[in-house]
Amino acid sequence: MFPREQMARLAAIRLQQGGEMTASSRPLQVAYDIARLSAGGANGGIKVHHYEFLRRFVEKHSHEIRLFVFCREEIVPELGFLAAAGHHQVHVLGPREGYDPRRSEGSLPLLRYWPEVPEDLLSLLGIDVLYAGFGFSQLYTPNVPQVSLIVDVLHRSYPKSLPPAEVDFRDRWYAEAIEKSALVQTNSAFCKEQLVDEFGADPQKTFVISLPLHGRFDTVKTGSLPAEIATLSRPYFLYPANYWPHKNHEILLVAFAHFIAKNRGQPWQLVLTGTRNERTPELEALARTLGIDQLTSFLDHLELGDFKLLWEKAHALVFPSLYEGFGLPVLEAMHFNKPIACGDYCSFKTVDSPFLLRFDARIPTEVSRAMEQLAHLPSIVDWSDHLGTFDIDIECRALLRTLSFQQTPPVITP
Repeated sequence: MFPREQMARLAAIRLQQGGEMTASSRPLQVAYDIARLSAGGANGGIKVHHYEFLRRFVEKHSHEIRLFVFCREEIVPELGFLAAAGHHQVHVLGPREGYDPRRSEGSLPLLRYWPEVPEDLLSLLGIDVLYAGFGFSQLYTPNVPQVSLIVDVLHRSYPKSLPPAEVDFRDRWYAEAIEKSALVQTNSAFCKEQLVDEFGADPQKTFVISLPLHGRFDTVKTGSLPAEIATLSRPYFLYPANYWPHKNHEILLVAFAHFIAKNRGQPWQLVLTGTRNERTPELEALARTLGIDQLTSFLDHLELGDFKLLWEKAHALVFPSLYEGFGLPVLEAMHFNKPIACGDYCSFKTVDSPFLLRFDARIPTEVSRAMEQLAHLPSIVDWSDHLGTFDIDIECRALLRTLSFQQTPPVITP
């Protein structure tokens, strides 16, 4: 899995860093490839993942790392935070299209376009490490070590949740990423086990960085509720998830209809939020058929400040997803001290609390029963003991050490 040609480059990185990262070291030059990210919320949690780690690198580690972010033009307006340290760069893979840099009012870092990618561009830029933020990268070269992020194995666990072409593509890309990468990063021990079992990933070269991204809410002012629920007075269950098949909205709607039928004297609301797609109208039609359309709110993707207020006013999280690589909304609910009911997936199996209820997400009556239990719990509970184990600064430092091959070093066979 580890090309011989990369050995000299790794040795140079270790020598350059002198075994410890210091303020006097030349910053590690990392090509950070997020070319699959699109504007808005269509990518789901992986976008939050990348942006929060990038922000932390810029804010706290710019003396140690220099970022060359490779992306599509459409997300360039979202990357102004990279300008804070003065030496990070944005590289657009593709021609200049509709974006006018003058609109940034000088808030962007250095911006370059690559309509065609030169052969071995990374060596031309003096890149030390390629970070493939979606597991694979068109920038790959055997002369630069690649670290690949693979956040889930959804396509193997629930292949019907994706188009057949995407399932085939992911099979090829995962196998290629594991073959080409010096190291593979994932989000949980559960995902690591899947990568080892399903794709033969080397457990010694596969490492876990968890996603304590809940603190981002503390960096923004509280916004406002969307107009659809701005005057809502009844308590509501919240389910934040894009409207993808494995998020299991159909079962949740049926379960909520059961819950309402048993609790007509106590009106409740179900609030869903995520980027609208072709499935959203179908789910809205199902809510009408079930007679709960007036009690169900289908919101679009929200800005962070508005999402913060939505969490603050929620009674509880109901999370019936059939598959999660990590399960960030569960951690977010803990951050806002909300009771939780979730499917019995693996990422949070070790959490033991009377405020976290589990159910079989395939069975509507189990979900409905959990909602009844949630309705009798307080809307504010104490998760402080559990949150203390999640720290983005610790995870960010661990990732930086790994990118410099000072931690979890790959086993190199001559």
